[in-house]
Amino acid sequence: MSADRGRRIAVVVLIVVLLLPPLASVLPGSPGAVRVAGVTLLWWYAALIGPLAAALTAVLSRALR
Repeated sequence: MSADRGRRIAVVVLIVVLLLPPLASVLPGSPGAVRVAGVTLLWWYAALIGPLAAALTAVLSRALR
């Protein structure tokens, strides 16, 4: 895989990571308001899942060069 292709994939993944919270807040039934362990899914995404996904994407895009 070329470096440019890996970089493009990483950019697309990071854009999707950024677009998920606003999308979850406007979907019918508001899935972002569902509570897990007393905290909303949107909080879990913003505090844990999103940053981990972004860091993993950055590390993998660097490692696959």
